[in-house]
Amino acid sequence: MRTCQFLLLCVAALAGGLCSSLLQTPARAQDEPKIPVLVRAQKFELVDEQGRVRASLACDDGLTELNMLGDDEKTTATLRIRKDGSTALTFADAKRNARMLLGSTGKGFSGLGFSDGAGNSRVALGTGATGAPALSLHYASGKLAGLLTVQNERDAALILNGPKGDTNLALGNSDGRPNILMLDDKGVERMKLVLKEDNSPALMLRDSKGNPRLLAGVTADTWAGLGLMDAKGVVRTLMFSESRGDSGISVSDSAGKSRGALAINADNKARVEILDDAGKVLFGQPK
Repeated sequence: MRTCQFLLLCVAALAGGLCSSLLQTPARAQDEPKIPVLVRAQKFELVDEQGRVRASLACDDGLTELNMLGDDEKTTATLRIRKDGSTALTFADAKRNARMLLGSTGKGFSGLGFSDGAGNSRVALGTGATGAPALSLHYASGKLAGLLTVQNERDAALILNGPKGDTNLALGNSDGRPNILMLDDKGVERMKLVLKEDNSPALMLRDSKGNPRLLAGVTADTWAGLGLMDAKGVVRTLMFSESRGDSGISVSDSAGKSRGALAINADNKARVEILDDAGKVLFGQPK
C-alpha cells in the first residue's frame, strides 16, 4: 500500500512539473508560415495603410515596368524595360511632368535628360552608338542653345546658338587644329580664326554675303601680314612686317596688280613707288 501511494505521489509531482512548464511557455496556436521560395505572377501591387496602390510591378507584352507613386499619388518614379532592349528610368513631379530621364536604347544610345517644370527638355547628356559623348543645353522653346560634343575620337566642338536656334559661335578642334567661327543670324560665316598645321594663326573676316574681305596672319618664320580684299576677293591693300625688319604697305588695282608701295627696310631707309598697269615705275623716291 505504501508503495502504491509513493508511485502516485511521484506521478502527481511529475504531472505538476509538466503543467507548470507548459504554463510558463507561451502557447502557439499554429506554426509560423514558411516563406515561399518562389512566387510567380504577372503583376504585383504594394498598398499603404489606406489600401491605396503605391507601387506596382508588372510584365505585359514584352514590357517590364516598376512604378512607384508618392503620397500625393502623382509624383512617380518609373522603371521600364521594353521588348527591343531599351531601358528608361523616369522621375515625374506632382504635375506629372517628367523632370529627369535616364535610359538607353537597343541601338547603343544612352543618356540622361533634365526638364523644367513645364516639361521642356533643358539639359541632355549622352553617348551615341559609337560611344561619342555629347552635352546639349536647350532654351525653354526647345531650341538648341549649346552643344558640346566629340566626333571621330579626335575632333571636339562647342556650338552656341541664339534664341531662334541659329548658330552664332562654334569652337572646334579639327584634326588637332583649333578654330573659332562666328556666324550672323542668317547663318553666314563672318569670322574664322584658325591655327594651321605649322602652328601659325590666321584670321579671316567676311562680309554679309560670305565674301572674304580681310585676312591677317603670322607665318612660322614670324612674317606678319594684313590683307584687305574687295567684294571679288582681290587683295587691294597689303600691310606686312618681316622678322628681319622690313615692313611696308602696297595697294593694287582690281586685277590684283600692285600700283603703289611704301616700304622701310631693316636699315630704316624708306622708298615710295607708283606703277602703271604694266608694272612700270612712274614715280619712285628716293632714286
